[in-house]
Amino acid sequence: MKSILCPEPASFSEAGLDFARQHANLTAREMTQASFEEEAAGFDAVLVRFNTRVGEPIMRGGRLKAILSPTTGLDHLDMDAALRHKVQVFHLRGQKQFLNQISATAELTVALMLATLRLLPQALVAVKQGHWEPGPFRGREAAGKTLGLVGCGRLGSKVARVGRALNMRVMVFDPLITRPPAGVERAGSLQSLLEQSDVVSLHVPLNAETRHLIGRQQFEQFKAGAVLINTARGAIVDGQALLDALKSKKLSAAAVDVLEHEERIVQQKQNPLIDYAHTHANLLITPHIGGATFESVERTDLFILRRYFKKQGVMT
Repeated sequence: MKSILCPEPASFSEAGLDFARQHANLTAREMTQASFEEEAAGFDAVLVRFNTRVGEPIMRGGRLKAILSPTTGLDHLDMDAALRHKVQVFHLRGQKQFLNQISATAELTVALMLATLRLLPQALVAVKQGHWEPGPFRGREAAGKTLGLVGCGRLGSKVARVGRALNMRVMVFDPLITRPPAGVERAGSLQSLLEQSDVVSLHVPLNAETRHLIGRQQFEQFKAGAVLINTARGAIVDGQALLDALKSKKLSAAAVDVLEHEERIVQQKQNPLIDYAHTHANLLITPHIGGATFESVERTDLFILRRYFKKQGVMT
C-alpha cells in the first residue's frame, strides 16, 4: 500500500481521512512546517491544504511521487519543482464540472458583503456588552448599490447572480469573458469598474499578472467610501496600500478571507492588517474559511483522493 502523510488533519473531513485509511497507510497528525519537511520525503504522497507549503527539498531524492491538495489555489506548492522531479500534483484547478457544485466561497463572499454593509459584527459585540440600541448600527442596503466583480469565472458568476437577486447593479471586469451573466454589465477597464462600484469583490486566481493587482494606484481610483471584499488570494491586494486606504477613509470598510504570506501568520501570529483590525471596526478578517464548510471539504477531499487512487490502480 502507498504511504500518505497528512500534516494538517484538522483541515480535512473525517470521511476523507477514513477513505484514505481504507486505501493507503495514512499518517495524519498536526505538524509544524519544519517537522513536515523533515519527514515528508519518506512518504509516497502528501495530503495538504493551504497551511502547509510543499517545496523542492522534499521532492529531491526521496520517495515522494504525489502531492494531493484539494484546492484551486496552488501558491503553497512549488509547481515548477514538481514538474522537474516528476511529482504528480492532484488539485482542483480546471475541474469545472465538479467545481460548479461547490458554492462555499461564493456564499462567504455574499455573507462578508452583507455583514460589512449592515455592521453585523459590531452590533453582535454591542449586544454581548449589554447595549441594546439600533442607532449606532444603522447600516446600508445592498439594493440599489453597484457591485463590481473583478473576475467573472465560476465564483464571480455565482456572486453576480446573487447580487442581481438583491437588486444590485452588477458590473464585471474580466478580459477573458465575452458574455457576462444575464443582467450583468461588462466594464471596459478595471479603472472604470473601480470608479463606479460601491462594493468591489475579487474573483481572480493569483499569478504574475494579478499579484498586487489592487495597489496604491487602484485604491486612488476607488469610489469614495467603497467597500472591498477579497475571498480570492491575499497577494492580489497590496496589504500596505489597503491599510492606508482604510486609514484615510478612502474605503469605508473591507472584509477579507485571505492575507498575503498566510504561512507567516500561522508561524508568527501577527500581521499589520490583523493588528489594525484589533482596534478598528471597518476591517473584517476571517482565517481563509472560504471553502471550509462541512459539505465542500468532504466533497473536495473525496474527489482528490479518488483521482489519486484510481491513478494508482487501487480502485476503478
